[in-house]
Amino acid sequence: MKLNAEQLKAVQDFAAANGRNWKSALRECWMTVQYPSDCDSASLQQIRNSFGPMWLVNFRPSQVQS
Repeated sequence: MKLNAEQLKAVQDFAAANGRNWKSALRECWMTVQYPSDCDSASLQQIRNSFGPMWLVNFRPSQVQS
């Protein structure tokens, strides 16, 4: 399974907004189901529900998925 364009944009935007520790910030959001108001929380939660938290380990926000 691959991210759709909306999901990819959501995770790239989240990474850009949260800097170097963005993965830790996203894991915290996933665990608490609390997101900053300026992010696409629906898409980010879809990613967690579809791919699981371990997916985040190998993902790089610069990845382009076809």
